[in-house]
Amino acid sequence: MSDKEGFFIKFHEKINNSLDDVSKNNFANLESNSKRVSYLFSLPAVKSYDLTGDIAKCSKDGEISEKKDLEKAHQLKDEGNKAVQKGDWAKALEFYSQAMMFVPHKDTDELSILYANRSAALSHLEQYEDTLSDIKRCLSLAYPRYLRYKVYERRARTLLIVKRHQEAITAFQDTITALDEANNLNKEKRQKMRTDAKLMLEILNKGITLAGNPKDPEPLRKTPPKPKLPGKNNPQYPAASDAIQIDYDEAKGRYATAARDIQAGESLLIEKPFSGVLLGEYSKTHCQNCFIKCPVPIPCPRCPNVIFCSEKCSDDAQKTYHSYECQILPLLWKSGCSITCHIALRMITQHKKDYFNEIISNMEEKPTGVYKSGDYKNIYHLVAHEDKRTKQDFLHRTQMTTFLLKLLEISGYFDNKPREKPIDINELKSLGIDEKHKDDVALIGGLILKNLQVLQFNAHEVFELQCPKPRVGNNVIKHNGKSVFLAGAVFPTLALFNHSCDPGVVRYFCGPYIVVRAVKNIKKGEEVAENYGPIFTTVPKEKRQADLKEQYWFDCTCVPCQQNWPRYEDMTENYMRFKCDSDHPCPNVIPVPYDCQEFMVKCGLCNQYTNILKGLKSLQDTDMMYKLGRGAMEEGKYGEAIKKFIEMLKLYDSTLAPPYKSYYDCVQDLRRSMLAMGNYSIV
Repeated sequence: MSDKEGFFIKFHEKINNSLDDVSKNNFANLESNSKRVSYLFSLPAVKSYDLTGDIAKCSKDGEISEKKDLEKAHQLKDEGNKAVQKGDWAKALEFYSQAMMFVPHKDTDELSILYANRSAALSHLEQYEDTLSDIKRCLSLAYPRYLRYKVYERRARTLLIVKRHQEAITAFQDTITALDEANNLNKEKRQKMRTDAKLMLEILNKGITLAGNPKDPEPLRKTPPKPKLPGKNNPQYPAASDAIQIDYDEAKGRYATAARDIQAGESLLIEKPFSGVLLGEYSKTHCQNCFIKCPVPIPCPRCPNVIFCSEKCSDDAQKTYHSYECQILPLLWKSGCSITCHIALRMITQHKKDYFNEIISNMEEKPTGVYKSGDYKNIYHLVAHEDKRTKQDFLHRTQMTTFLLKLLEISGYFDNKPREKPIDINELKSLGIDEKHKDDVALIGGLILKNLQVLQFNAHEVFELQCPKPRVGNNVIKHNGKSVFLAGAVFPTLALFNHSCDPGVVRYFCGPYIVVRAVKNIKKGEEVAENYGPIFTTVPKEKRQADLKEQYWFDCTCVPCQQNWPRYEDMTENYMRFKCDSDHPCPNVIPVPYDCQEFMVKCGLCNQYTNILKGLKSLQDTDMMYKLGRGAMEEGKYGEAIKKFIEMLKLYDSTLAPPYKSYYDCVQDLRRSMLAMGNYSIV
């Protein structure tokens, strides 16, 4: 629930120690989440709790958070200008971006100059689409009219480079018009620029006429395109493909199975999170909204705490959760509460209070109809194991809820008015919440407490691959990249997939979307399982079982656990595991030594014979295929590598039964090649 650092742990201990046995017993007898939260808020120990001392210890100069600061913005801009004089454009880009974060909302002229400066740095770094975006931003703000000729000319030259000639004509015309207002330019320089622009217009117009007025090429996409499922979607669970069906039984709950034979490589699910939160330490390097790395960020207009990758992400965040979280984010980070607690809060702040008031009356009814990723009711009904929780567990989570509710009150959420001014530390002298919000405490508090329980078992880590910089002219080699945990999120459809210590799928991210693909051939009717952490090839059975029991509260009964499969390093390679090739399906595995002289071997279960020679013939090509797959992978040609590994798996599956080393070598490399298709950044 919380890290060792931060003030929440101390708050938790103090509240615990101040509750007498009567209060604890009263709390233990409460039946609903709403009642638990309302009861805790009614206790004097909570009402009178003063957070200011704890916060002051982890604050600079008693300030809760950094504020917009024009002086700081000027200092950073000056550093950027110094880097320009040294010709260090990458450093300049960095300083100008940092400076933007501190420019107050009203100083649009200052922000416009920073965008203009940054566009120059980007142009030198040959990042032409970003150059054009920054010029557009700079002109949409109060950029001084006497300087506009500079950015119009930069836009015109950049459009020439990217071969968008029709647009370049307009930009050169704008340059000529803007030169009329360039009263800081001497006459000769102004005349020369005008002549150059007219000459360029003449050349462009001629060239375009000769070429038959072709259309400009489309601008290059900066953000990854939204991934799409090939084929049809499951009509009931639209985030999943029609190869997936969701079944139910008493012991397992809901789980995914194959509605038809699934081939390795198939995309089975693409889903946007219902809610997701970036870790605090990446708030100034990655987009707050979609989690992709932003070397050319857009600042939040109201706080210097977060960045966005595009106007779209910024607008989405400002219109929903960030308008409330803007001022309280630093408090969340300092409290030491876990990412799960922050997601529990974000699940609330991304909707207005009225949304929850409307849906609460029939919240307990199981949802029917199409299962949508954006429907809160689907999250509400994920596994929470409320019946198995101890009173101490409830108490701990309810204490966290009281802190989160206090933050919601001071953020303006209960009044539907996001706060404008920074938080004064004295607002946290009491955890008590104004009596007029009594109903909000019961409703929203009950939902936050439920969210905390659901997320314990249903949240996923969001990660990216951090890869070394490639040599000039080479592909980025992503499969050697390090997988780094950036954010936490909840994906309602994926949450229905059960665990196996030998998973049939791999997960990766494209922007905020999770992509789930098969890394094995899965037969119709078999379970399609993902992995919650421990994999049988590397973790011994006892440890896997203990970890899953502790974190997810279930006993794993997957095949590797039931049959006690060996770890990868303990797999013996002195015999082959042939599938019984009988006319009637027979589940038996026939161990055949490598030096076996016979080519027909009898099955001990069905007494039929299996033709070993036929199997060995089909396996002849696998060594060569593996070499080709590995070769493509080492060159960063992942599409090619994936094709080879899939072919190999087909041959293996027709003959041998896992576990054996070469099968898992192939699955592992297929997995690594697929991970390379997801979000990555160059380190």
